[in-house]
Amino acid sequence: MHTVEPGDPETHSKDLVAENLEQLRKIFPSAFTEGKVDFDALRELLGDAIEDGDEKFGLSWFGKRNARRVALRPSTATLLPRPEESVDWDTTRNVMIEGDNLEVLKLLQKSYANKVKLIYIDPPYNTGKDFIYPDSFQDSIRNYLELTGQTGVDGGRLSSNSETSGRYHSAWLDMMYPRLTLARNLLKDDGVIFVSIDDHEVHNLRSVMDEIFGPENFVNAIIWQKVYSPKNSARHFSEDHDYLLVYARNADKWTPGLLPRTAEQDSAYKNPDNDPRGPWKAGDLSARNYYSKGTYSITTPSGRVITGPPPGTYWRYSEQTMREMDSDGRIWWGRDGSNSPAVKRFLSEVKQGRVPQTFWPYSEVGHNQDAKKELLQRVKFATSDSVFDTPKPVRLLRRVLTVATNPAESDIVLDFFAGSGTMGDAVMQANAEDGGNRRFVLVQIPELTGYQDFPSVAEITKARLRSASETVISAQGEAEVGFRSFSLGEGNIVRWDTTQQDFEQQAFEQIENVRQGRSDQDILFELMLSQGLDIASAVETRVFARIHVFATGGGLLFACLPPSDSINKGNVEEIAQGIIAWRDELEPETDVTVFLKDVAFADDVAKANLVAILEQHESPFVVKSV
Repeated sequence: MHTVEPGDPETHSKDLVAENLEQLRKIFPSAFTEGKVDFDALRELLGDAIEDGDEKFGLSWFGKRNARRVALRPSTATLLPRPEESVDWDTTRNVMIEGDNLEVLKLLQKSYANKVKLIYIDPPYNTGKDFIYPDSFQDSIRNYLELTGQTGVDGGRLSSNSETSGRYHSAWLDMMYPRLTLARNLLKDDGVIFVSIDDHEVHNLRSVMDEIFGPENFVNAIIWQKVYSPKNSARHFSEDHDYLLVYARNADKWTPGLLPRTAEQDSAYKNPDNDPRGPWKAGDLSARNYYSKGTYSITTPSGRVITGPPPGTYWRYSEQTMREMDSDGRIWWGRDGSNSPAVKRFLSEVKQGRVPQTFWPYSEVGHNQDAKKELLQRVKFATSDSVFDTPKPVRLLRRVLTVATNPAESDIVLDFFAGSGTMGDAVMQANAEDGGNRRFVLVQIPELTGYQDFPSVAEITKARLRSASETVISAQGEAEVGFRSFSLGEGNIVRWDTTQQDFEQQAFEQIENVRQGRSDQDILFELMLSQGLDIASAVETRVFARIHVFATGGGLLFACLPPSDSINKGNVEEIAQGIIAWRDELEPETDVTVFLKDVAFADDVAKANLVAILEQHESPFVVKSV
């Protein structure tokens, strides 16, 4: 049995630096000396691909180096389950997380790496106002708790970013860079990210995303018409649009979904000859590209001879193919049979949709005023002020879902600037209408609002999700609704603090090494994150010898976390055999890990017996203690 110690993988989020080094070692083992990278050797292996010049193309700002480091620094925080704040906790696969998205993205690296199909974010625009994200990363989780008023201080400290600041753009980029870096790791190979942005930072954001995702994976910049009438008070121009920057994880593997065809498109198809195959539209039979069999004369049904295609062009099909198509009634010669031939393209044979365009008018996807009305319908504020100046309309995000997800797949949709929760609302509505299986993961920092009815933005997010769940169920009946609520917090297991001078006092305090006030369920979900299991996974509980045992991940993880001294020589056998039988029933395909709380054992004999039974089974368990 391995006892989890400080520094073990279970005690922090994924170590991205270690992972990068391991990938590099696999490709260039000769570039390592005594476990360290030999950059001289690496330069030789890479040859002319190394850029040695002082001047390099790209966006640079003061603080960029630290922004990279922040993304790579592991987190020791955890996500605490909040069933009482949730809807359909036991059955839903949706997740809402209250916390700083930088820390949360780090915690999701093991469980959701390469699993997210769509990321949509609407980050705070750099408008010269303050935005509330931690600006000190020496102890990021403690900094976050102080920032949001969770550690006895007033909270609400802001990251100043006024337009008069010399770091106006840098402060915003410091905030965005590490989050986008971590987000990319979560995307599937055929995944895509949409980022809402305005004119103030679109140029800088494009440069940053080129660096993180690669310029070859830039797909398009979509223009969204966000207002329905011009602002006559504008000094120069009325700003009527925002952008959505679209980047694929791998542009060669991502294909956008088609949008529903419009009535206007279908109205172009007629049936003047009553063809039994239905409405059709005439298509040109000439082409500009050279075709060796594309020059011949044609005799129309009326007897008129057409010596060849128009000058400078060629018939699209060979003479033999043209005759076969005419025999099949696929050539239109005009009402009197003497026109130049045209091919009949039937409505029933065209794509069942239309290719997305880069201009999204408000008539199709809504505008800011629509979004405010939708929010007020979902959330009943005590005042008319909804806190949000520019929320996004549901129709806009429904368009994103149509383009970027497949209803038939269990696509994961991530929004780590969740705001009022519009994306969660849109996902539930989309699933209810098309029978889809999409699921969402939303993250929102509990920014203080100053209102008693909704003290933080995260409370508004959860309120909207609850309302949306109720509305969808009442309108559609069965649908994928609800959400599991989590909050960011310090790790459940108290680790040894090497900076504390009173070692005797610390040893006394850690006889019970679980942080005060934390439950077995809290510890379980921290273990799920550490093992890379989906925190939306079903959790089962069984009782063996009056001891509760958890199983999750389809039997990949078992956890026995009872109070101190509750496992003894009298109940060890029943507990061990119960876990073994349960594992055989679930039939997991890979190694099974069992976590045991160290202080739960009455003595070393009980511990040794339980571990021996599990490890000596024909399908041995990996046993660890916390």
